[in-house]
Amino acid sequence: MMDKKVGTRSRRRSGGGVTMAAVARHAGVSSMTVSNVLNNKPSVLPATREAVLKAIAELDYRPNTAARALASASNYRIGLFHRDSDSALLSAMLVGALNASARLGVQLNIKVYDQKSPLDSVREFLSTSPDGLLLPPPLCERVSAAGLPEEYDVPMVALASGRELGNMHCVRIDDEQAAYETTGILLRAGHRRIGFVRIPSLAGESRFAGYARALADHGLALDEALVWNARPTFDAGLRLAEEILPGKRAITAMFAGNDDMAAAFVNVALRTNLRIPEDISVVGFDDTPIAVKIWPALTTVRQPLGEIAEVATRHLVAELQARDKETKAAPGGTTFVDYQIIERNSVAPPSS
Repeated sequence: MMDKKVGTRSRRRSGGGVTMAAVARHAGVSSMTVSNVLNNKPSVLPATREAVLKAIAELDYRPNTAARALASASNYRIGLFHRDSDSALLSAMLVGALNASARLGVQLNIKVYDQKSPLDSVREFLSTSPDGLLLPPPLCERVSAAGLPEEYDVPMVALASGRELGNMHCVRIDDEQAAYETTGILLRAGHRRIGFVRIPSLAGESRFAGYARALADHGLALDEALVWNARPTFDAGLRLAEEILPGKRAITAMFAGNDDMAAAFVNVALRTNLRIPEDISVVGFDDTPIAVKIWPALTTVRQPLGEIAEVATRHLVAELQARDKETKAAPGGTTFVDYQIIERNSVAPPSS
């Protein structure tokens, strides 16, 4: 029988190799600006914040947390994984995880995973004996399905998983209810032919369930011809919008899988002389920066990714402390954080 790999504790103090000044030089900003980003000050411009967060990730900067360590004096080392393409996701989650890890006195390692072999990336990091992992979607789904939490016996917390995972704790919003309420906005505006873009993830399935439930509660049958499947990227949204919008449209409103896809529909609509929201209403999900960079600004669901990451980090540290006291908690469970429906200018009653 194959031996199971068991993660061992490793109490590594924050190395002094990378300083805040080094991050500032790498990003081309001042050390005060780096500090403002780490403390999530609203005065930092989005482009500057993104440059600093990219420098932090590239240099693997770990804030010196020794002075703020907990009374237990345990300096846990945890990993936060991300994809290079997830700049908005990384920005929000990174700030939340950095804030929490600094307050709690833990080292945060920011790791990029290979999208072609994500499990190999996780296994490689696990071989360095971290104390715990923070896993964003869709990586958390892959790790859970592969049974890595049981194989390595390392606490793992899923961020924004969209649905409960049986072998790791999840910190998320209620995606199904958020989608239900957002679909309700379109229905109350008078729309009856509402398209939906389903993204390939548990969150996508939960949002689709909310959309279908809202239609049923308004006496409408689900029309599968108005449901499309696509990856949650701007480019995929462009291709889909170019297929759906020209000519005679079957829909008067579109509920896109996320804000990037919604922005793509707005782009194609305007290029094909369709008015938003007069000719077609569009809503998104996540309330990422692109939601207010386009015109009209998107009605969308605000998913507080920074708060999700903070709560997840606190939960992970609490689980590690419980293990140190030999009171290991049962895996699974969910912590919900609140979401908001942000109504802007991309929804109006159908014109016909």
